[in-house]
Amino acid sequence: MSDSTHRILAIGIDADHERIERVAFDQDVALADRALVLLDAAAVPALWSHVRASSDQRLSTNAETDGGFGSALVELVRRRRREASDLLRRGGTVVCTLRPIRRPLHVRRRARGGIAETVLHAYSWLPEHPSLAQLVITASPGHDFNPADREHPAWQLIRAQGDDAVHEAAVANEQLDAHWHVVATDKLGRPVAFEVAVGQGRLVFVPPVAAAGAAARGEMLVSCLAPEPEAPPPEPTPPPVWLADHLLPGEAELREEIDDLTQRLAAMQAELTDVRTRHEELDQLNKLLYASSAPELAEASAAAFERLGFDVEALADAALAIRCPEGEAMAACAAGTAAIESDPYWTLVRRFEAIEEPPHGIIVGNAFCDLPPDERGESFAGLLRRGADHRGLCLLASGELHAAIAALIEEPRNDVLRTALRQAILDATGPCDLGRLLRADRHDP
Repeated sequence: MSDSTHRILAIGIDADHERIERVAFDQDVALADRALVLLDAAAVPALWSHVRASSDQRLSTNAETDGGFGSALVELVRRRRREASDLLRRGGTVVCTLRPIRRPLHVRRRARGGIAETVLHAYSWLPEHPSLAQLVITASPGHDFNPADREHPAWQLIRAQGDDAVHEAAVANEQLDAHWHVVATDKLGRPVAFEVAVGQGRLVFVPPVAAAGAAARGEMLVSCLAPEPEAPPPEPTPPPVWLADHLLPGEAELREEIDDLTQRLAAMQAELTDVRTRHEELDQLNKLLYASSAPELAEASAAAFERLGFDVEALADAALAIRCPEGEAMAACAAGTAAIESDPYWTLVRRFEAIEEPPHGIIVGNAFCDLPPDERGESFAGLLRRGADHRGLCLLASGELHAAIAALIEEPRNDVLRTALRQAILDATGPCDLGRLLRADRHDP
């Protein structure tokens, strides 16, 4: 659970073990300097077991007439609450035996403005935590357990008791808090073992341990909740220097072969990483042909423009700012299963209205994205083509851009073609025909 140490404090639990220090709830031993505290909730109402019920069957005490018993009790419970809070805040673990609330004690004390009443019960010592404040506990006697987390130490404790395992109380909340991790439930599905994260620590609620005898109970608690960590294996003896002159036949050759294979493996791993990176880049560029959303097309277009030699900046609304020595532009992207309509046009218009000298505008469109490229119709609707002519915008079909990238991948050092493609995009008004440049490049002597 938390770090195991030999400092295990057991409060109100009849358990003997060399690692367990048994104390009473009202004993002057602090909780906060322990890594693990075992506490039986029944030990708290036992503090006022001698108080007699009044005529209305209510347990109460008056601090003015009880010789200070009530006030001391309130301060004790508050101190234990502070100690438990500190322990959990530092990452410690508190394991609480889950018991019914039993009869609370009403302590009446004089305060400013009159008489104040404090109600103490079995769980008044719990830290002030929003999740714990919602906890509702009810009596639930029985032997039935349904595991919810078989790996949890609390379930190991229940399982170790076999048929003797018994629960006395359960959580009655209809809706469980997100901080509660259920370990086991009763036949009604109510948690009887669970964990609550508090600060850096863990507060674990478990049923009472039914083992016969204090020694058996202590062994069971320690082995399930705080087992000794396994000792690390001893460090191997390093070979002495003189062993080099006494190696077994073939050992030196095997060492050389291991070193050689290790180097080759490292080189292959580096090559694999490089190939994967290049494949991911090409896979991203292929999205020019099948991206079905503007943001997806914008990512692929950004990669394509970078291949063409542009500096690219991603903008909101699937737009891009691109720059190169020949000039600069702003591109808006759109994709769909029909011809591209006017949405990217208005994206550029809104951006250009905020710029004193707008750059060249480009609309990258992946129309009919669900069809193979050779089965697609006109990429841009007639209204958009007329608007592009009016505003001097370039209409760049993503298929044209994909074909240009394919040509540059085949001829990565063809800077003349790369420059010509950039210039064509920056100069185009209306549909941009990059295919003409590609065909001319192939026929150049």
